[in-house]
Amino acid sequence: MTKAAMTRHVGVSRDTIYRWIATGQLDRDLDWEAVRYRARPPVPSKLDPYKAIIEARLAEYPKLTATRLFKEVRDAGYPGSYSQVKRCVRRVRRRPPEEPVQRFETPPGHQGQVDFADFRLPWGKRHALIVVLGYSRLMWLRYYERQTMPVVMRGLETAFRYSGASHRSCCSTRRRR
Repeated sequence: MTKAAMTRHVGVSRDTIYRWIATGQLDRDLDWEAVRYRARPPVPSKLDPYKAIIEARLAEYPKLTATRLFKEVRDAGYPGSYSQVKRCVRRVRRRPPEEPVQRFETPPGHQGQVDFADFRLPWGKRHALIVVLGYSRLMWLRYYERQTMPVVMRGLETAFRYSGASHRSCCSTRRRR
């Protein structure tokens, strides 16, 4: 049986199996209850008596910085370091819920993104012109030796031909009523 198979069969960690092998305890009798690991009990810290101050101040002024709170608990007699206060503030401070990401959607033929990216290749530096269409997310890429306006115009025309779009559909202006 492999050591990994033993760990799964017995229900202990691989380190325990290695320790049993090293100490000659591999043939010992096992109590067949499942091994349950539990979290370590919390260790008291120097900050414990001052956590109430931090929680009260953050409840009243949620934007207080950890530096400011460190000065306040230091004035109250806290003998510890700033890093403990900073970790406590991170745990206590309420975070606003994250805004959901909304995709930017456009109708076909109305928007695209153009950019250059630099690449170092064995034969020298090249610039990749990348065109991504907004609606279909179709990507077109071609390498060029220079980043010039004629390169951009030629690249856009080639990308439009490749995608089946026309520069008129992307660059035309419509009258608004």
